[in-house]
Amino acid sequence: MSKEKTKAVPNTKLVGKEYSPLIMRRYSLPILTFVALITDDNLDDLDDVVNGYFNSKELPNSIQGMRDVAGILSEVLITHYPKTEGVAVIMQADKCTISSLAGDFMNATPNRIELYALLNFATNV
Repeated sequence: MSKEKTKAVPNTKLVGKEYSPLIMRRYSLPILTFVALITDDNLDDLDDVVNGYFNSKELPNSIQGMRDVAGILSEVLITHYPKTEGVAVIMQADKCTISSLAGDFMNATPNRIELYALLNFATNV
């Protein structure tokens, strides 16, 4: 018997959205990374989760390797925060920008517009 790996999937909530605000957090080390979440979970340990992930990884020197890092971090966040409706990991590696979106950020255009408007605001302040 083979065990299939189960993929983390964001939740989608139709009511009570006013309690799931979007947050965006900037990390400067080891590389410029923005993490955005829409979730009802307590995010007080977000820095521990993100920094713990980066501390356990050696960053690859390849485009595909960095894409994998962003995608895996997205899955780590979805798994750690089970009430997550949307997760975005945006990384700036040298001259390459990587965007890994899941849930509401991938499926809902208004959420994606809000995400990139906040990203634009955060990088121009």
